[in-house]
Amino acid sequence: MRWSAAAGLLALCVVFGCGGDSGPKRNKVSGKANFDGQPIVYGDVVITPDGAKKNSGAQGFANIRNGQYDTSATGGKGYGGGPAIVRVTGFDKEGGKLICEQEFPVDLPSGDASHDIDVPKAKPKDKTTPEI
Repeated sequence: MRWSAAAGLLALCVVFGCGGDSGPKRNKVSGKANFDGQPIVYGDVVITPDGAKKNSGAQGFANIRNGQYDTSATGGKGYGGGPAIVRVTGFDKEGGKLICEQEFPVDLPSGDASHDIDVPKAKPKDKTTPEI
């Protein structure tokens, strides 16, 4: 009977994992999130390792609330560090109008970091330049 219980416990450990976190290393990234100099009220940040710069670490994400984001907050997940592509999506309120959606490269340290984001307002296209 004791052996059956031990075998069952071992099987659960194999299926669900026992011990520490075996996934990739993750670091806390937090900071301000602005659009055209003003706080983004509601949105999200996704931090993806930049494969073009040979980074294959863990992807991170965080909610933006009232101009702040933190990958260690509820709903977030830390980032592995190094070169990344940051994608910011911002709304004027929860369930509201999209105000920005932009990607840009960054280089984050391997460790907890603070990184402020300021998404610039898009410039109108020059109508005198023909599109090719």
